[in-house]
Amino acid sequence: MSLMLSEILLSGTTVNLTLHCRWHLVQSFSAVFLYWFYVFS
Repeated sequence: MSLMLSEILLSGTTVNLTLHCRWHLVQSFSAVFLYWFYVFS
């Protein structure tokens, strides 16, 4: 029972980490794009 629970928790954490990394990447990319747009406009 506890093994199953820990597996569920682990997979949930992995999904959350992947989403967080992707969101962080998108945020930094848009920040760079906005800065570039501001500098070159």
